[in-house]
Amino acid sequence: MTAKRTFAAVLGLLIAIWWILWGLEQNASYESQRSMWSQDLAFFNQILFHASQGDAWTSPILLEPTGFFSMVHFHPILALILPVYMILPSASTLLWINAGAVALTAWPLARLGAKASGSEIFGLAAGVAWLVWMPSRAAAIADFRPMVFLIPALAWIVWGVYSQRRAAWIGGVVLCCAAREESAYLLPSIGILLAVGLPLGGKRRREGLWILGGGLFWLSFLLVFKDNFFFHFNPINLLQGDGGPSPSGELTSARMGFWGQALASGYAGAILSPATLLFGAGPMHWLMTDSQREWHAFFGTVVYLKDPMLPLIASAGTLGAAWVIRKKEALLPAVCIVLILGNSLAFRGERSRLNQRKTDNHAQKRTPEGVALQALIDHVSPEAKVVTDYRLIAVLSGRDVLWNRAHLYLEDNSRPPHWKNDWPITFEIADTVLLPLEDSLVGELSDSWTQTQRAGGYGLWTRKAQESRVDPAPPTH
Repeated sequence: MTAKRTFAAVLGLLIAIWWILWGLEQNASYESQRSMWSQDLAFFNQILFHASQGDAWTSPILLEPTGFFSMVHFHPILALILPVYMILPSASTLLWINAGAVALTAWPLARLGAKASGSEIFGLAAGVAWLVWMPSRAAAIADFRPMVFLIPALAWIVWGVYSQRRAAWIGGVVLCCAAREESAYLLPSIGILLAVGLPLGGKRRREGLWILGGGLFWLSFLLVFKDNFFFHFNPINLLQGDGGPSPSGELTSARMGFWGQALASGYAGAILSPATLLFGAGPMHWLMTDSQREWHAFFGTVVYLKDPMLPLIASAGTLGAAWVIRKKEALLPAVCIVLILGNSLAFRGERSRLNQRKTDNHAQKRTPEGVALQALIDHVSPEAKVVTDYRLIAVLSGRDVLWNRAHLYLEDNSRPPHWKNDWPITFEIADTVLLPLEDSLVGELSDSWTQTQRAGGYGLWTRKAQESRVDPAPPTH
């Protein structure tokens, strides 16, 4: 076996191991009803479930526009995920895909390290360093979001541009655009920096111009054809002097703490190769970090806000370490050890909390409450039209009708401007309700509902004379 084949085999094995470890950890959260953010996992599962049934790409449970192109965020990658989902139709499939996208990022980072240092040993070390880095794990075990594909996409762009591998950076650009619409102003900012001479393995102006052109094409397409583009991160607001509230002291401190820990890890060499970090200095980076959207959480609902930064930090750290090796080849073993060990020890507090969560997830499944609640969930028919809460909405997703109780019985002033159906939404849209016994909405259940079971602090209610109901029309937008 040649050295290159050995490199590929070892790296592939390592990626597979971490993919399995992360996938198992993520699914343990899901199966114990402790998903990081069940609402959006249910949202995407519902979208793909309807599409796999030949229906519209729809899931109104976020009270947002529905349809493949009409959703608030545009994720073309969902069209490529659909064939896999049709073979394995489950929210668990999406969790495995999420973990895989992060694990596979080790490949372009390892190739980047090998190219930059001239050592495939260091390349393997760069791949391992990514896999043992705490932010990688946090992104891998977060509930599925298409934005996770920005992680491997940006790593492929850096590797492709540095190595002048056209197929690699073009593939990264396409994957960025398929992940989410923010790439429409992330890519131009990268292209401009390269085009004006930002060094990345030498002058890469030609690649920069192509990336700039590709990003501007995608931006123009979305501006012309997508009405609700820039829903969350709107640079136009900045020009109008309406950038939103300034970050609180807590948020600013949390962000500085994250960057401090990131650059104090095995990726400390990033300061020796800052060019890649500057890719994040464009409008996308600023808007992501200035957002008030719970950026202080290290894992959970908002991990995806950090996604574009992780491969840039990792690429810069890899290139900085490779620079040291080029200067003094005898330091290769020491640099490899520092890179891997530094990433293994970084973010110790967050690692401890996540390990405790992992232990709790496994314990939750075996508790009497957990066993009883799972039996209650299993009692719900796949054909049932369900209303449930944030905790259970993911495990009950993958059905024709699913609603979050948080969106029922809201006041008139809470009605989304695009919502065309009856308001407020009531229990009339369902025939099965699974909620905590103490939930305030239980009082809205009339005499036409019967509590059939209770377990684990939850009750299961079904509507009487279900066969006489007429289902409401699906939401139209």
